[in-house]
Parts: sequence; C-alpha cells; structure tokens
Amino acid sequence: MMIIGICGKTNVGKSSFFKAATMIDVEIANRRFVTINPNVGIGYVIVDCVCKEFGVKCNPKNSICKNGKRFIPIKLVDVAGLIPGAHEGRGLGNKFLDDLRQASAFIHIVDASGLTDAEGNPTQGYDPSFDVEFVKEEIDLWFVDVVKRALGKIGKAQSKAELIKMLAEQLSGLEVKKEQIEAVLEKVWIS
Repeated sequence: MMIIGICGKTNVGKSSFFKAATMIDVEIANRRFVTINPNVGIGYVIVDCVCKEFGVKCNPKNSICKNGKRFIPIKLVDVAGLIPGAHEGRGLGNKFLDDLRQASAFIHIVDASGLTDAEGNPTQGYDPSFDVEFVKEEIDLWFVDVVKRALGKIGKAQSKAELIKMLAEQLSGLEVKKEQIEAVLEKVWIS
C-alpha cells in the first residue's frame, strides 16, 4: 500500500486535513506542536473503475468497487510540524523527519493566508512561499546529513561495486535502492 506523508510547518492544518481524509478523530488545536507522535490512517483515492469501460464484473483484491468507482486505499501519516532548523534537531525535527522517511510521497499543507509565521505563531502578511522552500530545504538537508553519516561509517571502499553495496546497506532505511545509487554514482563518479 502506498504511504503518503502529510507535512508542513507547525500549526497550519495538517491534522485537520488528516482527520477529513481518514475520518479518524485526532486532536486539533490552534497552537504549535499539537501532534507529537504521527497519526496514521487510511484514506481513499477514488477513480473510475475499468469494470464499466470493459463491461465486466469487478473483483478487486486490494480496493473496493462501488457503482463503477474504485476506492483505492492509501496509508496517510500525519507528522508533527517542522520549523526552520529541524534537520539540526531544532524542536523534535529529526524525529519528525524520520517519521516522514517511510512515505513514498508527501502532501505539503501550506497556510496560504499568511497568518502563521515559520514558527507556527499567529502573524500578519507572512509569505507562504517561504514555507514551501523551507520545508523542502529541511527534508533535503536531513537526507544530506543521513548520507554523510552513512559515508562516515563506510570509510574508503576498495571499488565502485563495493561502495555501491555499502551505500545500499547504509541507506536501505531511506528506501534508497541499489539502482538509484548506481545511477547517481554513474553521473558523479571520479576515478
């Protein structure tokens, strides 16, 4: 089952979105860091089922078909809010970022009204485009830190093949595949 992480800064409505998408009752409040441990639930993507198009009886194995509509389950993970510096452990940033690690994709919730600053506090005229950049940057920098720690554990590999194997082992928890490592090293390899 696909896992989608619901992310964004603190106090912007991530848990409200999660509650609406999963119909699970979770704590919601207009203050920072209401969510500490991730909320996990199932939401559904609704698409036209091929049974109508092909005129066949539907027998889904991992979803539900009702009146020609397929309800595809998606695991949603509502993580606590990020703040600038989260990748350095500010707030509980490393924990929150690690909670996102398992997700195949993210839904980034942004307060487009500009009424919440980067720290999740009420304000006026805040530029919401900053949220998009800082959350992306926090995730990128967290991954860089994880890769640096992995490289530090590896030391000097004797060959490219050995490096690929060692990196694949160290980064498997991030869902990084051997093929992805090979592709990156092919682009940047220095003999």
